[in-house]
This record gives sequence, structure tokens and C-alpha cells, in this order.
Amino acid sequence: MEIDPDASLKEAVAQFYSHHGFPVDGGMSDKRWSPVGCRDLKVYLPNFEWRRRALPLHDIHHVLTGYPFRPTGEFEMAAWEFAAGRYPNPLSTLFCLPLVSMGTCIVPKRSFSAFVRGRHSRTLYQGYSYPQLLERRVAEVRAEILPSGSVSPTPRHYFEYLILVACSASMIALPLLAIAFALSEIL
Repeated sequence: MEIDPDASLKEAVAQFYSHHGFPVDGGMSDKRWSPVGCRDLKVYLPNFEWRRRALPLHDIHHVLTGYPFRPTGEFEMAAWEFAAGRYPNPLSTLFCLPLVSMGTCIVPKRSFSAFVRGRHSRTLYQGYSYPQLLERRVAEVRAEILPSGSVSPTPRHYFEYLILVACSASMIALPLLAIAFALSEIL
């Protein structure tokens, strides 16, 4: 999806939501349920307060970074956001952490590239007001939070990414190990 860099973020986000078949507010006005999905698959998740605060900024990140709104783009976005800055709530972190190791398995080069780009970026989660952001131009905010050119990985990036992937894989593996242990005790 091509975004006009001279458009306001309000216009760009509305275009983003419309293009992907979401309500103009992304579903944030429903305090109980919010749509999550890519293309024709939509699932409704509980719309907790922490999620209502994080999701509009996450969607602006999609607009600014160009990471597509599909599973592989969500993997890239998770790697980028973890590298660029912390989520506003620990529950957001737990919700998105498994996406990092999934991205490492499914689109490893793209996920690592997003991580490296994120290490030279910053998120909108800290110090930005959503209503004020919407009035700003896409190009202006991109210049403020994204690197101005391509970035090359360093040994430190590989080490940091390895640690992030290990945390992500552990979060997926621990419940599975607990289930396997419980089953082994029963059987």
C-alpha cells in the first residue's frame, strides 16, 4: 500500500484502515472487542485498556515504516518495535514477543533487517500524543523516528537479536514444556 508522504497521518491512517477493511477508527471505539486480522481473516480480541492505548500507535508505525499489514509484516513490525523502544505496557510486550521468533522462522532476513532498522529508530510509544500526531505530515514523522538511510548490522545487533529471539522462543516453549511435564506425570 502506497502512502503519500505529504498526507497528514490522520489521512494516511484512515486510508490504511479503509484499505484493510477496518472501521475508520481501527475498531478502537468498541470498548469490549477489537478486530485483528489480515486480509479476509478477522478475529475479535478483548479490547483491554492497554491494547486501546497501544494499537493506534502501532498502526501508525505500519504507515510510517511500510511494513505490510499481513502476518509477515507483523513479524517485521514486532522486531522493529522491540528494537526501537519498549511497549507502553508489559502486557503489550507479552502479547507481541512470540511474533519475533515466528518471524525468525518464517522470514528470518526480513525480521533481522527490521530489528537492525529499529535499533536506529524510535517508537511513538513514549512522548507522543496521538491526537497531535494525526495532524502531522507522514514525511515529517518518518524523518523524526526512522533512520535517514540504510543501516548495516554490527556484531552487537546479532547478539541483541539472538537474545530477543531466545526470550521469544522461551515464552512459546515454557507453556508447552509445562503441558508436556503435566502429561508425563498423568500418563
